[in-house]
Amino acid sequence: MKTLKVAVSGANGFLNSRLIHSYRSSYDMIPLNRKEVNITNAPEVSRVIRQIQPDLIIHGAAMTATAACEREPDLAYEVNVTSSVNLAKAAKEVNAELVFFSSEQVFNGNPEDGPYSEKGKAVPNTVYGKTKLEAEELLTKEIEDLWILRFSWLFGLPERNMPLGVNLFQNVLGAAVSGIPIKMPVNEFRGITYVYDIIDHFRELLELPFGTYHVGSENQQSTYETAIFILERLGLKKERISGIILPDDDKYREHKRDLRLSCDKIKEAGIPVTTSQNGIERALREFGYLKKR
Repeated sequence: MKTLKVAVSGANGFLNSRLIHSYRSSYDMIPLNRKEVNITNAPEVSRVIRQIQPDLIIHGAAMTATAACEREPDLAYEVNVTSSVNLAKAAKEVNAELVFFSSEQVFNGNPEDGPYSEKGKAVPNTVYGKTKLEAEELLTKEIEDLWILRFSWLFGLPERNMPLGVNLFQNVLGAAVSGIPIKMPVNEFRGITYVYDIIDHFRELLELPFGTYHVGSENQQSTYETAIFILERLGLKKERISGIILPDDDKYREHKRDLRLSCDKIKEAGIPVTTSQNGIERALREFGYLKKR
């Protein structure tokens, strides 16, 4: 049986580096980083993809820092939109399927509360969110063999030779170790997803019909409450936690930030969806912070 050949853009990123490592024995994983290809250059993308002849392209490269996107909107457009179209056209040239990684932040400007389903109208109000949504719309016009996966906020723990990135889990642990308090918004609600809760079911996601899917963890707690939960599960006493995690009541006071995604569509397809709290406990258990059950 032929081994699936998978080209992965943004191979050095937080999710994709772990995805490649986890599936390298199952698929022929071909990392695409800046030294291999400039994905904003259409002829170069076409040439490299024709050389590789992949069966599947996973497009995870992106300019994700919200502040940087606001400062450099043209660059954000090139990286997040133009490169996506380039890879879609190249995928069509070699009859490859395409996976596009999108974000919960396409809903950042929605006036109503989440969780949001795939059928809900996305109203992004940041450059990052707008570029991800525009990329989604252009890709659906460009290629039919396409999965769009909208992820919630991912987290993980440090691993050897793996990037970590900015995430809630690391911020909270850093505050606990340093003793320097951090403020967490009381009026923000979003899924906090353990990266391996996605990676472990990635093969199943590729068995779904082409389309748009919300992928992540369910969370009824605010970001402030979730931060407290992390330290509670680490065994810190309430008095200490209250000196490390401070409530930010001002941020999002006028309109709470709700980025929660409804993952009912993949649940109905048989793919497990866990809670943020279960994901946090799993991560702590796997890295030796909690006893295995």
